[in-house]
Amino acid sequence: MRTKRLLSLFDAFSLLSVLFLLAVVAFNIIARQIFDLSNGTINLIIPGAIELSRYTLLLMVFAALPRAACGKMVRVDLLEQHLPASWRKILDSLWLLFMAAFCAILFWQFKQKALLVEHRGDATQDLQMPLYYFYALISLACFVTTLSCLLKAFFRKEKYS
Repeated sequence: MRTKRLLSLFDAFSLLSVLFLLAVVAFNIIARQIFDLSNGTINLIIPGAIELSRYTLLLMVFAALPRAACGKMVRVDLLEQHLPASWRKILDSLWLLFMAAFCAILFWQFKQKALLVEHRGDATQDLQMPLYYFYALISLACFVTTLSCLLKAFFRKEKYS
């Protein structure tokens, strides 16, 4: 039950990221048109919009990963439908375990990177946002993906018929 709430939280964060990305890009496109039509006298362009878009997209992808990893991102129904139910269950479990191992490695790497950039005090170029925030959120998303894949691999209640 808590896993569903955690996945829902990441779903909501991913949705908010998409909406924020859409708002920044759409507003900047309109602001650029106003800027061009006014010959540069009216400047409503968001400073650091490209940077905001870049990091928002990055966070959105990793926030969507826990749901996507457990929702069978890639599935070849052409082969799977001809396999016995026991084989399908084994293949699904192997996929989830592989994904959990991969995300555990990513978690470790991003956690180390977050600690490194926090120690160095690295920040984004235009807006001077601390970079360790992004790496910490990405490592958290990888941890939740690992956890949800393991839970689904060992405790799922799907029917294979």
